[in-house]
This record gives sequence, C-alpha cells and structure tokens, in this order.
Amino acid sequence: MRRAIIAVVVVLAGGAAAQPSSFDYSPVPRWAEDPDTEVVCAAVRAECPGKIKDDSIDADWGYAEIYDADGKLNGIHSLESTGCKPLDESELVSHRHFKTMFSGESKPDLDEVTVELKPGTPKDAVRLIKRSSTHIAMGC
Repeated sequence: MRRAIIAVVVVLAGGAAAQPSSFDYSPVPRWAEDPDTEVVCAAVRAECPGKIKDDSIDADWGYAEIYDADGKLNGIHSLESTGCKPLDESELVSHRHFKTMFSGESKPDLDEVTVELKPGTPKDAVRLIKRSSTHIAMGC
C-alpha cells in the first residue's frame, strides 16, 4: 500500500475560497449514506457484471481526503477508479462514514497534524489533502 502523502494547499490568488457548505464528493455518489453490501452488489451486477468473479469483488481504489485547517474532513475524491462507478461511489460514502465514526463533535478527523498559518492567512484558504489507496475484497 502506498504511503499517505499530505499536502497543504493555500489558496491566495483571488482571495480566500469559501468554506464548502456541504460535503465535497467527487464523483457525487448515488447514496447519501453507506449502502448495505447487497445494494452495492446489485448495482455492480447491473452496471459492471465483469467485476464480480466467483461471487466476489476484488479491486483497488485510490482516493484523496480533503480537510480544512482545523483537521475536519470536508471531502473525498476518487483518484483511481475501481473500474466500476457504483463501487467507487460506495467506497466514497463508506470511507467518509469510517473516517468520521470515531471523531466527536468539534474534534478533528485528521489525527497528529497541526497547521500553522502565517498571520493574516484566513483558515478557509487552507486545504489539507491526504492521498491514499486501499484494496477492496468483498463477497456478493
């Protein structure tokens, strides 16, 4: 598995970017919540039947977690597709659920990272990007 890379992106040109009002998914998943395995398997069977072999799915997925300056998760972007849109979408919402399940209200979702901003830099002008990948193995 690749090592996670964290990059700090400071948006200075053209003023500070507005804080996103809703969670930033890319692509936007069809499910609002983490779907049950049966739901995902049905969507994969319908749209990507070649992905299911011997009643199981085996795929790799690359993604980026997007955090604000306080370490709160604001988005997840699919960077390396599994080759099946419903599987990618399922991973987006499933990963968000897992990442935020253990953090409490007003606590950061990104552990062991602090951001030091130059005085005058607005917090909403900062995004932390953590890139990673995972292997998906699930039965259908």
